[in-house]
Amino acid sequence: MDDFKCPLEKVESLETWFSKEFGPGGECRPCRVAPLASLYLGVLEQHGEAEQAKSLTVAFDTGDIMTIAKTMDTIKVGAKDTVRKELEDLDCLAQTYQGEMGEEGSGEKV
Repeated sequence: MDDFKCPLEKVESLETWFSKEFGPGGECRPCRVAPLASLYLGVLEQHGEAEQAKSLTVAFDTGDIMTIAKTMDTIKVGAKDTVRKELEDLDCLAQTYQGEMGEEGSGEKV
């Protein structure tokens, strides 16, 4: 994702972004926490950030979306530049992703 350029003017903190259950297109934001946390974990493990990976796993085990979001924000802030850039890119992807079908399977893009 070295050449990835986020199309958003401003990427919200995950705590702020996940504080709303639905986005403007009706997308289910809580539905994205597990895939995003998994991607974060992959980046952390790839870069040998075992302590941060463990803290994310512990937060995820709570099942509380806001705890997970706060933990990911905290990890991102304290990460090395290369890791932080990858995590910020993942935040942007999560906040811009539009699925193939609407939340109710209506076939409408969200």
